[in-house]
Amino acid sequence: MKDDTKILIVAFFLPLLLVIFFKNVVHKPVDVVPLYLIPILLWVGYGIREAGAKAWIGITLLITLAMAVLYAFF
Repeated sequence: MKDDTKILIVAFFLPLLLVIFFKNVVHKPVDVVPLYLIPILLWVGYGIREAGAKAWIGITLLITLAMAVLYAFF
C-alpha cells in the first residue's frame, strides 16, 4: 500500500474514532478537537517528511491520544 493511501486512511478514521470515543466512552461533547490541531499535524508532517508515512501516522496518533487522555481526565 502506498504512503498516500495510509495517510488518507488515518486522516479519515481518526476523527471518526474520536467522535465515537468521546460520545460513547467518555460521555463528553464532541467539540474537543480544536482547530489548531490541523496546522500542528501539517507542521509535523513537514518536519518528518524524510522519515515517511509511518512516522507521521505514529506522531499523529500520539498527539491525538494525548489530547484525548488529557481532555477525558482533566
